[in-house]
Amino acid sequence: MKIQIIAAFAILASAVSAQNINKFVISDEAAKKTLIKYEISADTAAKITQACVDFATKNNMAVSVFILSPTGQIVHAHRMDGQVPINTETALLKAQSVLYTRDSTHARANQVANNVALQLRWAKLPVFPTSGGLPIIVDGQMIGAIGVGGGNRDEECAYQALTTVVGPQPPLAGPAPAPVKP
Repeated sequence: MKIQIIAAFAILASAVSAQNINKFVISDEAAKKTLIKYEISADTAAKITQACVDFATKNNMAVSVFILSPTGQIVHAHRMDGQVPINTETALLKAQSVLYTRDSTHARANQVANNVALQLRWAKLPVFPTSGGLPIIVDGQMIGAIGVGGGNRDEECAYQALTTVVGPQPPLAGPAPAPVKP
């Protein structure tokens, strides 16, 4: 009896989980064409971008936002007025870095902070270790990546937008470790 109850809860949990992720990814019909199911939908990407723009506007800053599919295609992009080319370029680099590392750009920045050897090894990798890039996670699956650039609270903007639209996300990286004194 106990095993049957546990099995019933497991089936129910997976059904609820599938219903949750299906709200944010492409349709079954589109997935048949792309052969990828867990890819962020254009509608969800637009909502995340709008939530980020709303956060930026509320906090009197301008940002550029890129949302990429797990395979690197641009699903949605937006540049607020007042952004210069480096702002939009860094937003894209941050989103691309997330796809390469499957982690936040802030976490990667912490890894290279005060580590010249690692900075040199990573110099030729497509990794932009500056906060503002986050994976978009739903039900333990990365359905896309967001990169925000141009503001002074890029990571906070991205995180707030993600949690508002798709729900809880992995915790943000903490501060970089203090330099080791010789």
